[in-house]
Amino acid sequence: MSASEIAALLSNAEITPQYIRHAVHHLTKPERSILYDAAHPLHRSVSGKYFEAVVYELLLGCAEHSDAIVSIAAKFSDAEYLPYDKYTPDGLWYSRDGGIRFRVDGKVAAEMDLLVKTSDGVRVFGEVIINPSGVRGFRSEISAKKKLLVDLYGDPVQFLMVLAEVPPSGNVRCVEGSDAYAVIPGGLLSYAQVHPGEVMKRKLSPSVSTKRVPGTMW
Repeated sequence: MSASEIAALLSNAEITPQYIRHAVHHLTKPERSILYDAAHPLHRSVSGKYFEAVVYELLLGCAEHSDAIVSIAAKFSDAEYLPYDKYTPDGLWYSRDGGIRFRVDGKVAAEMDLLVKTSDGVRVFGEVIINPSGVRGFRSEISAKKKLLVDLYGDPVQFLMVLAEVPPSGNVRCVEGSDAYAVIPGGLLSYAQVHPGEVMKRKLSPSVSTKRVPGTMW
């Protein structure tokens, strides 16, 4: 399976209320309040985190119906935080909020939004973007991340960009350097499909998944 095939799975996935509930669950309680308050100055930032969580949950759901996806690295509230040990090998260490970070020589070398491994040995890393017009010119960053993953794992690596909207006027310059890209229309505002009372204080167990694995096992 390639990045383009994963992109097709995501692009055709339906955002159901269950996906939304699990995505909101990855936000802190203050962030949940901000998400449902469009006038709040931090709303844009929180809605971006929510969209990233929706994409992650969609990917977990798609993986359950695809034998070609072997594993997906856990993130957000699904991730187990461990204090960094300077004596450990280079590799993935989560931030306190479940963000995916790679450390080399004790320093953070890269942050990534999604990590997928396919049955044919391809590792796909993804970036989730809510503003397509603001991501031009980061091809060198993507190349550096690809090299980092190849150096660490030795497997073929591909890059997938996930967008909240179609690039302006069909301009795809913003996705140059990606092996594939997916668009999730309506994903950014999908939280509105679920009443805040259903998710504001509710505790929710992680979504059932046979493909989600700790980052150290990805």
